[in-house]
Amino acid sequence: PVVNYCDVDVPYTRITEHKHFAPWESHDRTVVYHEYSRLCGEGDTPYYPIRRVKEKELLLNYVERARTATGVTFMGRLGTYRYLDMDVTIHEALGASREMLNCLASNKPLPSFSIDPMV
Repeated sequence: PVVNYCDVDVPYTRITEHKHFAPWESHDRTVVYHEYSRLCGEGDTPYYPIRRVKEKELLLNYVERARTATGVTFMGRLGTYRYLDMDVTIHEALGASREMLNCLASNKPLPSFSIDPMV
């Protein structure tokens, strides 16, 4: 139902055919959305993190505060304020799962971050 495109020769970044999200329904027709990438303009809601100086300073404050929390690990796009492709996300999630299982088995505290968000 969703296909991502990263080829520079393809003008869109993703297509979505919504009828496949409900296979129990019967559809005589379909709609396919094509998503196009563009720079965020004024009035737009930004969806992807862009680490400018001001944002890095704010991130550092969040990271310092997060490192004082116990029993929680921040990870993924939202937890590390990074743009992540799915393959990287899955790789990091599997690594974080192994790390957390090791911590639990050895009665060690969970890390604040599985990947350093400041790198």
